[in-house]
Amino acid sequence: MTKGKKILNKVVSNELSAFGIKKAVCGNEYSYDYDKETVTFKEREDGLEDIWFTEFIQERFGYEVRYPFIMSLLHEVGHHKNNDDVVGNVYDFCLAEKERIMYETMATDDEETAKALTWQYFNLPDEIMATAWAVNYAKKHPKKIKKMWKKMRSALVDFYAKNNIQDFLEK
Repeated sequence: MTKGKKILNKVVSNELSAFGIKKAVCGNEYSYDYDKETVTFKEREDGLEDIWFTEFIQERFGYEVRYPFIMSLLHEVGHHKNNDDVVGNVYDFCLAEKERIMYETMATDDEETAKALTWQYFNLPDEIMATAWAVNYAKKHPKKIKKMWKKMRSALVDFYAKNNIQDFLEK
């Protein structure tokens, strides 16, 4: 295990437990496991998809994201909170579209096309519901978000220092 990952997982898990999340685990991408009620998170925001997600939220919701790491986590919490709202044909549509988008994204080297496909993904019913939940929570609880960020940022900085990782954190 990477140095300090256990502590980082614990800090993020503690913060997300208030939302009914049983566990948070550092991995390669953001995701939510419905069966285990577990959030997987990336250790840093460093890719185009992360940038596009922030741009998407600004454009679609008119909300300026100050803490992209927190917003990505809250988006996964949004999946947890909206789990029962996406069923039947809508759920099947989302799964089919995610598979299509994944294959088309893997097949392109064009950044514009990749961005358009990623935004299609962000606009899928289950994804937009999760993001809407996250934005609404962030708007209603700015002090909680700031406090959450301070705790998580401290754990991330410690994790980065222990692993000699370049700091990509927001100020």
